[in-house]
Formats: sequence, structure tokens, C-alpha cells
Amino acid sequence: MPQDDRGPRPVTIIVNTRSRPWESKAITFEQVVELAYPGQPPTEQNTYTVRYSRGHDGHGSGSLTAGRSVNVKNGMVFDVIRTSQS
Repeated sequence: MPQDDRGPRPVTIIVNTRSRPWESKAITFEQVVELAYPGQPPTEQNTYTVRYSRGHDGHGSGSLTAGRSVNVKNGMVFDVIRTSQS
């Protein structure tokens, strides 16, 4: 069987109700935040909560924290909530 050197096949993930193509096997907290809020990284004033659902068996739903990643699956849903301190 010939080996496919093109890497992982792109999948479609949903970030805050918007479909996004994703080509890597995994996605990090920081990458999900960037997709949801481009150019608005976490700061002392703005923090983010990332929750996901429709993931792989055993990790079908959960939360991501800074510095962590999760393997993606076609149709996986990410909800990113920004909290601002005043």
C-alpha cells in the first residue's frame, strides 16, 4: 500500500458556531482562541474559557486550558468565552 505523504486530511471544526478548516491532528488552547478572537490573545484583563464537544471517544467533551491541546475530529465543536475584568 503506497504511503500518503500529504499529512493529515483537513477536517472541519466549529468555533463559536463558525465552520473552520483545520489541517493538524491536534489544536491548542491558544490556536482555538486565535480562531475565535483573532489578534486578541489572553491578557490580565481578558481571559478565555474553551470548552469542546463531539470529540474522540473517551475525550468527547471537556475543556482546554492554556498550554494544552486536544486531538481534533471532523465536526468537533469549540465554544470560546471571553471574560473581561474592569
